[in-house]
Amino acid sequence: MNLSLLQLGDSALPIGGYSHSWGLEAAVARGVVNDPLRLERWVVDWLTHSFGPMEGVIVGVVARAVAQGEWDIVRRANEILWAGLLPPTLRSASREMGEQLLGLAECWPWAGECVNRLREGAKPQAAAHGWHHAVVFGVLAAASGSSPGEALLVYLHQAALGMIGAGVRVIPIGHTHGQQILARVHPELLRLRDELVTRDLETAGSNCPAYEELCHAQSGLYTRLFRS
Repeated sequence: MNLSLLQLGDSALPIGGYSHSWGLEAAVARGVVNDPLRLERWVVDWLTHSFGPMEGVIVGVVARAVAQGEWDIVRRANEILWAGLLPPTLRSASREMGEQLLGLAECWPWAGECVNRLREGAKPQAAAHGWHHAVVFGVLAAASGSSPGEALLVYLHQAALGMIGAGVRVIPIGHTHGQQILARVHPELLRLRDELVTRDLETAGSNCPAYEELCHAQSGLYTRLFRS
């Protein structure tokens, strides 16, 4: 059992994820998501069409690149996230969580070498603006000795759990419903892992304008629990 990867995939890591709903709060406000069944559909659609094809692909690519010592690919992956994550609220959240995860990992003995490489060696442009969460996660997963497939599966599981946790709070639904949704989503996580893990960096990206509009609308809600 890889305890380092378990630590990395802990949804309770203090990196700010708990303060984001990734557009779900706006979807709830508009009545798009209002019960456990619709939350489950939202999570699967989000992972399949938005999060997986962008951040998921990046995690697999970065984990593979670090294992092979190809740090130029790590930088390019970060640049793709800077250019491709829309709207700005999502891009900002991704960078903030990445930087907080990188700072947290500085005290993990097993992660030190890769943290130093990101802080000092992988310059100039990517580090000048900050590292995105998917990139930092992929780097640290490789440092833990995980395979790209293991890294991607844990990353997708962490994301699903975070979105479900946001739904438990904002819809609201019970924690029992939340755990039922997570269990039913497991086959989708495995399917996505198998579909995305071998994809090249150039394929990373998603085209979900309706979802991006919801994420943008989040900042205009009259009252809200989440930052994005």
